[in-house]
Amino acid sequence: MPHYSPQTSPTRTYEPNIVHNPFRWMGIWTPQGWRVHEKRWGNATPVTVSLSGDGHTTFFPNALRDPALGKVAWTDDLHLKDDPFTDGGIYPADPRVEYPAGRPRWAVSHTLLCYPFADHGLYTHEYTWDLRHGHLQTHFRHHVVEKARTDSRDGLTVRVARTPISQTIEGNVHYPLPNSAVRGVWDDAARSSRNYYTRRVLQKIGMHNGVYANAPFAPVVQCYGMYEVRPEERLDGIFDSDSGLCIDERRAIEELKIAFDEPKIALLPLEPYRMTRSRVYECEIGLMSRLFGTVDRAFLEAAKTKLGTKFSPGVVGYAAQNAVASDEIGYCGYCATCDLDDDGHVSEQDLSRIEKHLGREVRLNLYRHAYYGGDWLSTTICLTPDHEPGTPAIADYEYGGGYEAGSGVVKLLETPGPDRDVWVEYHYDAPAAPGENNIRVHLYRELLNRG
Repeated sequence: MPHYSPQTSPTRTYEPNIVHNPFRWMGIWTPQGWRVHEKRWGNATPVTVSLSGDGHTTFFPNALRDPALGKVAWTDDLHLKDDPFTDGGIYPADPRVEYPAGRPRWAVSHTLLCYPFADHGLYTHEYTWDLRHGHLQTHFRHHVVEKARTDSRDGLTVRVARTPISQTIEGNVHYPLPNSAVRGVWDDAARSSRNYYTRRVLQKIGMHNGVYANAPFAPVVQCYGMYEVRPEERLDGIFDSDSGLCIDERRAIEELKIAFDEPKIALLPLEPYRMTRSRVYECEIGLMSRLFGTVDRAFLEAAKTKLGTKFSPGVVGYAAQNAVASDEIGYCGYCATCDLDDDGHVSEQDLSRIEKHLGREVRLNLYRHAYYGGDWLSTTICLTPDHEPGTPAIADYEYGGGYEAGSGVVKLLETPGPDRDVWVEYHYDAPAAPGENNIRVHLYRELLNRG
């Protein structure tokens, strides 16, 4: 008979880099450093409870307590191989919150691959929790485009109407760290003019470890590309020696073959890999064996299979089909790789843009199937076998002027002028709307088989 198995709180460690085997340890990069716990494999029964929004409440005491046991019946170092939302149990058995009920609102990193803006700190969780007492705190994100007005002094700020502007949640902690919640500030409602909030840069950087890099400019609003650089490559005259910023985009495109003009055409398959032994992973892992690839018809035909698909929050990637281990079969529905204009819709226009570049040789874009945070970027493949820091790479990303979440003040990088009407696209946090049982919380009851 299965019995409830009480567990002690897991030990958390913070480390400056990835030094534990990710196959056996779970690490989350937070502003405090790497929070790591050893994966504990077990069994659990799902338990679902419903909560009711009232338009005001964001704190729900005891919401995570099993209604039959009256206690929290699991700890978040538990990993479940049959968890349909975490590809073979890669991620812990966190609580899952649906709001509105029936629409999943979590997006662990592999589902984020199917988001036009794969911001781990904005979308992964819209809530934090306390497993010791069973409390739940919600930070439900709402997206809006609204008319506003620049300040009367120099036009370098604008105040939005809805607050707080959404901030970062990483590792079950809500941080006062801006992310991509603010997408831009434009002269027109169609957002077709110049974006006064953001700036795109191509920059030589040093990696924090084998797959993550600190972004020199933040908050990151979008990442377009990550590229490997070999030690023997000469970058003089293309990148500034002090800032690392690109000073000659033409040479970057022509000589380095970086597709800065159309970065998604370089999101080609990275195989074949060069296999090498990794001390950290305790096995052989694949590293890059080549720098370049060719945009071919196979890439176009793969994009055609996604034609007409649209992004829908919470129901893309393997979360849409509850498909465990979908890394092996690909991601159903919308695919951000094929959405060249990032409008959330794979259209004939996207295919036409790919077709224009057939036969073009490009430097392989290592942002394929990767994601970013408020102040960090990532690649989909290790650049070094043991996560050594300092490896050079080239990052193509967009950053914003930042914002003050509580006051709703958005800082612009360029001004359209003082006292000017502008349109701001952003996300803000708000309580659940009034409604009976309109919040659904999925919990776990951990089991231990005896006898």
